[in-house]
Amino acid sequence: MTGTRFNPTFVVFATGLICVRCFGTIVVPPVTITGQKTAIERQIIGEQTELEKDVWMISSARTAEHAQLDTKPKETLKDMQQENANINRAFLKFELFSASLAELKKDRVVGESNKGYVSNLFSEKVAISDEMRKKYAAEYADEPELGRPYRTLLQTVKEINEGRTLAARGYIQSQKRANKAYKATEKDVLLSQKDKYQQAALKGEYVQAASGAWAPKP
Repeated sequence: MTGTRFNPTFVVFATGLICVRCFGTIVVPPVTITGQKTAIERQIIGEQTELEKDVWMISSARTAEHAQLDTKPKETLKDMQQENANINRAFLKFELFSASLAELKKDRVVGESNKGYVSNLFSEKVAISDEMRKKYAAEYADEPELGRPYRTLLQTVKEINEGRTLAARGYIQSQKRANKAYKATEKDVLLSQKDKYQQAALKGEYVQAASGAWAPKP
């Protein structure tokens, strides 16, 4: 997304608007932004996705809470530990597989679905070039080098989608601790982010319409 810059204030505001509009009033935890992000962090949480940004904001917000851990009930501490584990696992997956995801999207063998996940386009009704069909051929799966693209495709889709689910789960856990009435599910959160994932797609990358049809982004 050419010219995109990460704006923490805008993200907090936008996140609040999204959640209020979709799920009713919520309480957003205070956020403390410190330090400069690395290039890979900017790619993960800046230009490529929006949900990852929201989760990074939540991760930053935990600093204030952790300063008062001794005063929190055991059940709350347990919930925070679970939330932390989900968020940390999500970011590990994003960091490890974001470069592969970018390459797969460039090759037009992976696209942004209408449900907030990425999809393997070999399993969809999409015209894939002969060059890419050869590069990602399943018949080479057991070949050390020739099979690497195919294995990368399968693993990247799996890990990125698991990461998005974990990010949504951590987000929900954080919101529920702030507002017990918060009722959104992982599916709700991912659907609420679907448009932002697709808007962040680069020209020529595949996105899925509400009808289920796939097309390159103009």
